[in-house]
Amino acid sequence: MTPYRPGRDHVAARPSWRCRACSAPWPCQPAKLHLLDLYADDRLGLMVDLGVTMAAALPDLPRDENLLNRFVRWARPPRRRVDS
Repeated sequence: MTPYRPGRDHVAARPSWRCRACSAPWPCQPAKLHLLDLYADDRLGLMVDLGVTMAAALPDLPRDENLLNRFVRWARPPRRRVDS
């Protein structure tokens, strides 16, 4: 578990794209929770914002094959179960 440092924002440090507060790859868990809360009524807006952020990270992290999962896929809404 990454250490939490109270009083510091969980924002990305460029060009490493690690969290300034906890040093985890950004978006770290606290950043994800904050973003989900911030965009609670606008999941599409969250996905667009994350896509733009991922595009900004591409020049700094060109060899990271997991960028889509790291920046965007975690925020997809859960799939709805279809009862038969």
